Amino acid sequence: MTPTASIPPLGTEFNDFLFALVGEDRNGMPLSVVSVLARMDVDPWVEAASLADLPVETAVRKLASWLDALSDPALKATSPDTRAVRLIALLPRRAARNSPPSLDRTGAVAATRPQTLIKAILFAIFVILSLGIQLFVARREPPARPEILHAPASAIVPSQATPTSSNN
Repeated sequence: MTPTASIPPLGTEFNDFLFALVGEDRNGMPLSVVSVLARMDVDPWVEAASLADLPVETAVRKLASWLDALSDPALKATSPDTRAVRLIALLPRRAARNSPPSLDRTGAVAATRPQTLIKAILFAIFVILSLGIQLFVARREPPARPEILHAPASAIVPSQATPTSSNN
């Protein structure tokens, strides 16, 4: 297969198409669309996305030409056009280029999803608990004694008196 540029990962939307049975090869092994496209040395998911973006008639012609190019005589019994029509019907149709994007694609629906709401609530609880613990710890610390902090050194350290001798 030819290497492709960085493409966003595709989901399972093309599975019905890619894993549909095309026929059996000369050894009696089932042959799916994904294996046909891989034999053509193209990325099956990229080609499925490309076919889904094309008008139906164009996609049918393109897939029929690929199926017709297969050299396996067991696959020649059925018309490539008939198989292509059946297989292209399994592709999800993409929205028209002029239509506005759906809410799912813009992320506007994400704010209403329960998972997002739960995460927001848990974050708020975490913040409230953190602030509460800080307040509790701050109130438990004994207040600083300002008279010691600002007192002159002579008031803190007792003066040493010189002993007087009474032996005279």
